[in-house]
Amino acid sequence: MPVISDRLSRASSSSSGPPDRGSAGTPDLFVYGTLALDDVVRTLIDRVPASEQTSAPGWRAARLPDLPYPGLVRDPEAEATGRVYTDLSETEWSVLDAFEDPTYSVEVVRLRSGRSSLAYVWPDEVLADSWTTRSLEGADMQAYLERCSRWRAGWETRSGSG
Repeated sequence: MPVISDRLSRASSSSSGPPDRGSAGTPDLFVYGTLALDDVVRTLIDRVPASEQTSAPGWRAARLPDLPYPGLVRDPEAEATGRVYTDLSETEWSVLDAFEDPTYSVEVVRLRSGRSSLAYVWPDEVLADSWTTRSLEGADMQAYLERCSRWRAGWETRSGSG
């Protein structure tokens, strides 16, 4: 299970100083895609963490080839909208780290407010268009939630957390 200092040391940043810390002593997490959807995060960690609506200038939530979720990529002309979770526990971080595609890297991003936050950043190929919540509506959203539920049940079995 990664610890907070490991997560911070893995994070790359062009800013100086450590990222802000949330109320539980964990770094904040900027979410911009499926993890910003209440039903998804509730399925994964049984609650919707405290959050603030925000955006990340210079970043875009890009659609990914053949994947239902987006990737955060640098784009000087864009501003990714989302929220920042401010009270994730270490256990919740572990669940989200395990859930996320291993292609993501954890990086520090600067938010519109000026605060820094960790975010899952996509380093590979993306599509030209941006991802929106409309990408997952109706039956697609239900199928994604079922996928999340199956993933969690398997993770709990493998990790002994269930």
